[in-house]
Amino acid sequence: MKDDKGEMRPRERFFRAMACKEVDRPPVCGMTTTATVQLMDKVGAAWPEAHTDAELMSRIALGAPDFFGFESVRVPYCLTYEAEALGCKVFLGKKNSTPMVKSHPYRDDPDAELVLPKPKEIMEMPRNKVVIDAAKIIKEKAGKELPTLLGVTGPFTIAGHLVGTENLLYWIVTDPEKVHKFVKFAAEYEREWLKIVETLGIDAIQMSEPSASYDMMSPEMFEEYALPYIKRTYEPLENTKKVLHICGNTTVILPLMMRTGADGLSIEEKVDPYKAVEIVDGKAALVGNVGVVKPLLQGTPEEVRRDALRSADAGFNIISAGCGMSALIDVENVRAMSSAIKSYKKKR
Repeated sequence: MKDDKGEMRPRERFFRAMACKEVDRPPVCGMTTTATVQLMDKVGAAWPEAHTDAELMSRIALGAPDFFGFESVRVPYCLTYEAEALGCKVFLGKKNSTPMVKSHPYRDDPDAELVLPKPKEIMEMPRNKVVIDAAKIIKEKAGKELPTLLGVTGPFTIAGHLVGTENLLYWIVTDPEKVHKFVKFAAEYEREWLKIVETLGIDAIQMSEPSASYDMMSPEMFEEYALPYIKRTYEPLENTKKVLHICGNTTVILPLMMRTGADGLSIEEKVDPYKAVEIVDGKAALVGNVGVVKPLLQGTPEEVRRDALRSADAGFNIISAGCGMSALIDVENVRAMSSAIKSYKKKR
């Protein structure tokens, strides 16, 4: 279906792009964390209060399309709510900074028994309930026109929150069974959470797995300690699209990322977009890869346009920031990314 200008509607364009089908142009979306201080000021809702209030959380998300020109709506804004549900203490941050995990409950007791919360308990955990309620609001208010997205955290990263990421990486060498114990536990929790997400009617999840980046583990380690557990968490999702985000230069692990069952791969500017398209070869949608530091935070609108068009020319299916956006990014830079792609003409 097309709009009055003869263009694809955003939801149709998004789903076709996710399926690597022909589109008039790539969607321009906020696939990763998208809130900025300027957006918060515009809509009258802000961090850290928005992390624990569904109305404020959804108000920020619903403001992003008009303010930035994005063709999507996304909640929440952190990688800590699963860790908090599993016993970590979390500092909710400030208006210009995201929440951070401040304690690792199993760091000093890695042999402790791990008990998975029951589904009803997971649904009723305070911040989980906020995310659920915010997801329902954005689905009701924007879901007929725009794709709705929900951010989740990968099992290896959650496991690192539970014991300390440095411990988890050290145990890969010294005590692999401990690594499997905690990543498996995190995966089973996330699997139960995604069963709940599947019932919400959200269009796609974007799973961030930064602790499994090539900067931190070899491809062989990723294949053993991350890939099977990501794949396990994805299994309950039948209607919800799956986007996997991993930070850093993921060039060498792109084939492994495809094996997780992800429908889309979200990658940073450290990956050459032309090389990524060559490797992935239409087997998954490519999402990104406009740099969040340079050019979005530190560059000019013209530099943002240049990099966004480079990703589009390379053949990326969805154009987005390559990682979570800094809350200090200027709106004009974000709008430059959106306007460049909305006026983009595919090469024939």
